[in-house]
Amino acid sequence: MRISIAMATYNGAKYILEQLQSLANQTLLPYELVVTDDGSTDDTLAIVERFAERAPFTVHVSANPQRLNFAGNFLRAASLCTGDWIAFCDQDDVWREDKLERVARAASLPGTSMVVHRIQPVDTELRPVSGRAAECRVRRGDGPERLPPFGYFAGLCTAFDAALLPLMLMRPRFPDAHDHAYEAAHDKWVCSIADAVGAVRYIRESLILYRQHGANTCGVAQHDLEHRWKQSVATGAASYQANADLASQYGATFERLANTPACAPWKAQLERAAVRYRRTHAYLLARARLYSVHGFGSRLALFASLCLRGSYRFNPIRPAHHALLKDLYLVLAQVRDRRVSSSEPEAASLQRKS
Repeated sequence: MRISIAMATYNGAKYILEQLQSLANQTLLPYELVVTDDGSTDDTLAIVERFAERAPFTVHVSANPQRLNFAGNFLRAASLCTGDWIAFCDQDDVWREDKLERVARAASLPGTSMVVHRIQPVDTELRPVSGRAAECRVRRGDGPERLPPFGYFAGLCTAFDAALLPLMLMRPRFPDAHDHAYEAAHDKWVCSIADAVGAVRYIRESLILYRQHGANTCGVAQHDLEHRWKQSVATGAASYQANADLASQYGATFERLANTPACAPWKAQLERAAVRYRRTHAYLLARARLYSVHGFGSRLALFASLCLRGSYRFNPIRPAHHALLKDLYLVLAQVRDRRVSSSEPEAASLQRKS
C-alpha cells in the first residue's frame, strides 16, 4: 500500500526536523511526503529541502501562492498527494516507528475509508503530560456512520483513502461549530465525509507523541466530563438550538454533495448522511424544547417522546445514555423541587404554631 504524507507547515523550524526524522524511521516508509508551506518566515523550508536531499522517499515541497491558513493548507497538501492513502502530519510532533505499518494493516480491511488512532500528549521535551486531542467514540462493526453526529478526530491521527479526494476537496464545507462564519476545519470535514461513505477503523494505541508547546493551533483539552456536564447544563436550550442549526447545515451540505455530479459514486451514502443529520436536527430541537419548558407534565411528555422514538441515538459526540440520564435527572429534579416548594409553607406553618 502506498501511503502519502500530507504535511502543512508554517514557521515550524524549531521542531520540524525531529518530526521529519520520525518519518524516515518508519518501519513502513511513506510513498511520498508532500509539504505545503503557508508563508513561513523562519528556516522551515530550508530544513525541509535539506531533509529532502537525503530522505529515503520522495519529498515534494510547495509554497502556497497566498495564505490558506491551517485547514486550507492541509487540504492543499492532500490534493497534491498521489498515493493510495493519505495521512495528515503536523510539523511539530513525533511519530511512533510503526505508525504507518499499523495504519496500512487497518486500511487493508474491506470497506475502510479512514483509520484513526489515539495520541500521547507530551511537553516540549517529549515527556508525557495529561490531556487529550480531539477524538470521539467509534461504534463497533462495519459500514458507514460509526462515528456519532459531529464526531471527529484531530487531523494528526487520521489517514484516509485517497479515492475520496474528489469529495474532500468540495467547497463550501459546512460551518465551523464554534463560529458559523467560517468553514469547518479539515479534520472535521474529512472525518465526516469518510464516516458517511465508508468504515472508520480505530486503533486503540497511541501512535504519535503530540507535542504541546504553547503555540499549537489546537492543543489538548484539560476539561473533564464533570466540567463538560456542568457547562452543557448552564447553556441549556440555547446550546441545543445552536447545535440543531449546525445539524441542519450538515444535512444541507450532504444533500448538496449527493446532488453534485462529481460525487455520483457516493450518492446513496451521502443521501443517507443527509437524512441522519436532519434527524439529528429534529432531536436537538426537541431537547431545546425540553430545557426551555418548565411544567413537569410538559417536560415528562417531551422526555417520553424522545425515549419512545429512539431519538437519543442521534446524540452528538457523547454516548446516548449520557444524554438520556441527563434529561431524566432534569425531569426528576423538577419533581424534587416541587416537593421542596410545597413543603416550605407547611414547615413555615408548623414553625409559627410552635
